[in-house]
Amino acid sequence: MHDTFLIARREYLERVRTRGFALSTVLIPAFVVAIVAIPYLFGGDAGGRRVIAVVDESAEGIGGRIADDLPLPVAGAGVVIYHVELHRGPLARYREELVRRVAEGELDGYLHVPTDVVERGVVAYRARDVANLHVVIDLQRVATTAVQAERLVRAGVTEADASDLMRRVDVQATRLQRGGRDGAGALPTFFLAYGVAMLIYFLIVLYGQNVMRSVLEEKTSRIAEVIVSTVKASHLMLGKVAGVSAVALTQVAIWGTLLTLAATQTSFLAESAGIPSGALSSLHIPAGTVAALGAFFLLGFLLYAAIYAAVGAAVSTEQEAQQLVLPVLLPLIVPLLFLVPLASDPQGTAATVLGLIPLTSPVATPMRMAATELPVAHVAASLALLALAVVAAIWLAGRVYRVGILSTGKRPTMRELARWMRVG
Repeated sequence: MHDTFLIARREYLERVRTRGFALSTVLIPAFVVAIVAIPYLFGGDAGGRRVIAVVDESAEGIGGRIADDLPLPVAGAGVVIYHVELHRGPLARYREELVRRVAEGELDGYLHVPTDVVERGVVAYRARDVANLHVVIDLQRVATTAVQAERLVRAGVTEADASDLMRRVDVQATRLQRGGRDGAGALPTFFLAYGVAMLIYFLIVLYGQNVMRSVLEEKTSRIAEVIVSTVKASHLMLGKVAGVSAVALTQVAIWGTLLTLAATQTSFLAESAGIPSGALSSLHIPAGTVAALGAFFLLGFLLYAAIYAAVGAAVSTEQEAQQLVLPVLLPLIVPLLFLVPLASDPQGTAATVLGLIPLTSPVATPMRMAATELPVAHVAASLALLALAVVAAIWLAGRVYRVGILSTGKRPTMRELARWMRVG
């Protein structure tokens, strides 16, 4: 195994000393932060400022209530800031002028509140852009509140009582942990599950394909023929897989350190991003969960790296290798397609099955663990099956590698691959 260690050390140092490793370690977190921060900084007018005219024909002053109730929050929180012009009287008096101003960009749109709005419950919004759902939802909410308040007044409820009766109810959904302790909220839990799944998927794809390309490069350049004259082919493959695994773990450790440092600034981050106070601090991950997530990443990477190494040894060109990438990745993509069921029903049948299948469990089980507190037996069974699959994959890939690394010519058929496994 000394040969395996030397090869792993060479693969590790060869990669971590490159500019690409340093750049990816810095740029990938920066890219993720930018994706989150840019919409808040520049608003994309998914939030932003909206100038809206309200034409109120109702005798009850519904339009005035709508204009008063439209939110006026602090800029940069990803919501809409409204500037409202209120016009009382028939729409015909203002329509031509409003249409002109909308066309010239002075107004984003106008809202018409008809005389029978309380009876029919219908208002009309005309604008250059009605694809912004934030605006439409806000207008619907404030119009509904104003009309409902008037209906209650007509039913004999005073306006003050109507306002009190119609107060919004906030649902504070949190995950219940062992011992009755409150865990993370619903929205942070969903995004945590998504983030964990995408990180594991991304790293397996990135570094797994690095293994495949490295094997293919040594095969096509005939370097492998020189190396296997002094080192067993299986040791060469195992060293490559171990070395690249260490590189991936190094990068994850760096990102984990940065994330830990960021976790100490949750109040500042929440305030800067416009997130409710306590939303980030509630996102606590127990140490046992962190260890289990690390185990799933490591075993999942070893499983797919062994498969990628076998693919690189079996083919002779980059084009042939790329044709086999998608079939190899398909099992890893399946949990991402089941993201919502896995996050919303982590102990359901589909989630349980995906969590036990070794090719899908490296992504599926971490998603389930992020969404709920799984029984220890479920996690242990998933890890045990994954570990057995890793041993089997490394053994089979080693047999393919021993024959394939020295083979050239056309890509082997499935029957030939099976024969390599038997005689390798």
